[in-house]
Amino acid sequence: MTRRTAPGVGLALAAVLGGAARGQPPDADRPTELPPLLPVPGAEPPPAPHRGPAGGYDHGYFYLPDRAPEGGRDRDPACGPAGRFWVASDLALGWTRGANVPGLVRIGTPTGPVGYGGQRAGAPFRAGLGLSAGLWLDEQHLRGVDASFYYLSQGGTNATLFPPGVSLFLPTAEGTFPLSDPDAGYVGAFQAGLNTRFASADVNYRRNLLCSADARLDALAGYRYAHVADDFEVYGKRLGPAGQIVRFRDQAGAENDFHGGQVGLAGEYRAGSWYAGMTGKVAFGTVFTDTSLEGKFRVDGTVIPSGFYARPGLSGDRDHTRFGVLPAVGVTVGRQLGDHARLFVGYSFLYLNHLTRGPDVIDPAPPVSAADPFRVNPVGANRRDAADSDFWAQSVNLGLELRY
Repeated sequence: MTRRTAPGVGLALAAVLGGAARGQPPDADRPTELPPLLPVPGAEPPPAPHRGPAGGYDHGYFYLPDRAPEGGRDRDPACGPAGRFWVASDLALGWTRGANVPGLVRIGTPTGPVGYGGQRAGAPFRAGLGLSAGLWLDEQHLRGVDASFYYLSQGGTNATLFPPGVSLFLPTAEGTFPLSDPDAGYVGAFQAGLNTRFASADVNYRRNLLCSADARLDALAGYRYAHVADDFEVYGKRLGPAGQIVRFRDQAGAENDFHGGQVGLAGEYRAGSWYAGMTGKVAFGTVFTDTSLEGKFRVDGTVIPSGFYARPGLSGDRDHTRFGVLPAVGVTVGRQLGDHARLFVGYSFLYLNHLTRGPDVIDPAPPVSAADPFRVNPVGANRRDAADSDFWAQSVNLGLELRY
């Protein structure tokens, strides 16, 4: 067992032994006093351990985490397509269902064939505009919101009846009113026009139901709005045998606003740079309808404040509500252009029931006396706004979508 000594003691002992080795007496070089003892070095304090979020950490050890990292879908790659925000715009060529016009004019005799009415009067193909945008609320594109707007420009049809030498009769509650009757010396003409406007918008919350490398399926829940409006105008002119000029103009309007809750599904499948998508939605809500009817007679220079159809008791503004259902379907096919753009073509269809169209506002057999059309007759069975119509709009679209 080795015993450690202080450094000063060791030096003194070495000096004594060295003198003895040279033949000197041991006391010759003995120091008169010993040097002071050096303090024994103490152990240095260990370095302070590194403090981390899990407590003390020593670099000399290997540690395992207290728990496994949180996994699940939150750390999965984002569900396609790429881009957390998107906006799309498309140009549309659309058309709408015509309004059912009752038989308003008879040709030849009071019971002859219908010259105007008895069928639907629709608007031709016309341009439209669609806008949509959306945002994913999480990095994995599982929850998000979207909104869309669609507008179809106003369109309509006009009809004119002016057959020389042919009689025109307008049905009334008391028979018929001769607008043109060569045998009685009347010459007249009839005109009618219908214009239709349509717009729709919706906003939805999206929740992913199915996600794979090349496909996804989302559930939708939100709000839908639609606006359908018609302006229906009827004009007649008659020249009597004594030179008397009789004119009338009636204007009927119907505005329908649908508000409802909506549910649906939206899916997409991708194959390389190509993709196909389909959306189906259905909304349940209320159709708020406002109708108006006004008109006037003009006999030579005198104006009578009632039209042929806008008779007292039938003219004015009215409103009512009905329960409505609005389903909508859209199909698109497109191609990816670069990292952020997609070009697409599509088709959309929307339907709405329980609304009032412009021709529905008028009574096709108003309380007009053929003998004295300016006399105010009491209104019998009120058939104004009695019809219950439906409406659809469809279009083909070409658009561009941007995603970032």
